[in-house]
Amino acid sequence: MKRTLALLLFLSGCATSGYGHLPAADQSDVHRIEAYLNGIHGLQAEFAQQGPDSDQSEGQFSYVPGHLRLDYVTPHSMELVAGEGRLVLADRSSGAVTHLSLRHNPLGLLLRHPIHFDGEIQVTDVRHGDGSLQISVAQADNPSQGLLTIQFSDVNGQLSLIGLQGVDARQHHFGVVLSDVHQGVTIAPAAFTPPAG
Repeated sequence: MKRTLALLLFLSGCATSGYGHLPAADQSDVHRIEAYLNGIHGLQAEFAQQGPDSDQSEGQFSYVPGHLRLDYVTPHSMELVAGEGRLVLADRSSGAVTHLSLRHNPLGLLLRHPIHFDGEIQVTDVRHGDGSLQISVAQADNPSQGLLTIQFSDVNGQLSLIGLQGVDARQHHFGVVLSDVHQGVTIAPAAFTPPAG
């Protein structure tokens, strides 16, 4: 946590938009990631989420460029719909509905459409692993508002979204790990209509 806070403070003092400061190979990977995320016609997966509190939750993850939906099964039924600048979370057990702006939420960095990691977004890190690739991004004009790391499998040049890690301005951390990922899934636009309330 101290390392993340130090990174955010460092970034806030040297904001650089885009990814022109990165080595050429990393810039190429950023282009690949942009093309992949903008080209997804529909992605569904099972997810396990840790945080922002200490509880773990699970359910179904649905994504199309600009929109995200999480249908929670455990610890109890909830529905999260995010896109068009806002996030709405409906708790089926209590009936409570929470509305949040994506402007200061790390998920907002993923839900712009089309996605271009330049201008208002700063690429802070690109990392490669054995069959994996991840990119970390923040708001260029105010990186301390949050950091999002988007994780992919990268096998034979083919990317697949496998996880998200984020920390917001209040140092709340969350992580989402995807499994049983299906791409090219047709998802009805109504699935991304925010719940009423």
